[in-house]
Amino acid sequence: MTGAAHETALQPLPYRLRWRPQGVLPGAHPGHGEGAEGEFRRHVPLLRHPDPRRLDLRASLCDPHGALHVRQFAPRRAVPVAALVDLSGSMRFSDAVAGGVADLCALLALSAARSGDSFALFGCDGQVREEASLPFARRRGIETEVRRRLAGARPSGMTATGLIEAAGRLPQRRAFVFLLSDFLMPMAEIERLLDALWRHDVVPVLVGADAPEDALPSWGLVELADLETGVARLVVMRPALRARWRRQARERRQALQRIFAERGLRPFELRGALDVDALAERLREG
Repeated sequence: MTGAAHETALQPLPYRLRWRPQGVLPGAHPGHGEGAEGEFRRHVPLLRHPDPRRLDLRASLCDPHGALHVRQFAPRRAVPVAALVDLSGSMRFSDAVAGGVADLCALLALSAARSGDSFALFGCDGQVREEASLPFARRRGIETEVRRRLAGARPSGMTATGLIEAAGRLPQRRAFVFLLSDFLMPMAEIERLLDALWRHDVVPVLVGADAPEDALPSWGLVELADLETGVARLVVMRPALRARWRRQARERRQALQRIFAERGLRPFELRGALDVDALAERLREG
C-alpha cells in the first residue's frame, strides 16, 4: 500500500523509554523530578514534602504512628525524537529510502506528534542534505512532509559522514534517535558516529536485503555494480571466491554486532517493506 491510501492507514505506535527525560515541556513520558500530576511514585511524610494539597487520608490513617502522608508524582515530559537517515550511494539498493525507510520515518513522526514529542529528520550523505531534512517540530501532519522528503531523496555519494554533522545538531539533552543505514561504511567511521551519539538513546536500523552474497552462483559470470561510484564490472565467480566473499560478509556482520553490543545498542532490521508489528514490539521493549 503506497501514497495517500497508505498514509490514511498509519496508526501511531506507543514507545517506552528506558530513562526518565528532563525538560519542562509536558508530554507522555514519566520524567525526572516531582510534580503535582503524572505517574504516581510513592507516599512520603508531609514534613518531608509539605504540600497539603497532595494529602492522602487513607495512607495517613493506616500509619500506626499517626504521621500524615502525601502523594508524590513523577511529572510527564516530552522528548525530542529524531531520525538520522543514510543517503549515501549504497542506499540506492531496491529503492529502500523511498519505500521502507520513508514508511518507518513517517510512522515515527506520527507517533511522536501524537505523544506530544518533537520530531526531526536528517537525511545525510557527505553532509546534511537540507532538502531531505526537517528541524524539530511538534505539529500534526508532520508525517506527510517526512514521507514526501524521503520519497524525493536520491541517495548518492561515497560517504555518509554527514550523519556525524547531524549528531551535532541534536539537542544537548537526551533524545530518542533512530539511525537508519545499511552500515556499509568503514567500521572506524561507524564507531565515530556512534560515539558522537553517546548522550542519546539510539536505535540502529539495519536497512538492506537479506545476505545478498548467499544468492551468488558457484560458477559463472557475475556483473557487479558499485552503488556509490556507479562503476560496474564482470567477475568470474568460482567456489573459492564465493566462499571468501561469504566469509567476509559474515565477519563484517559479526563485527557490526560487536560494535553495537559494546555500546548497549539493540538494532532493528528493516528488510524490504516495513513490518509494523515487529517495530511496535521493538518500541514496547524500550
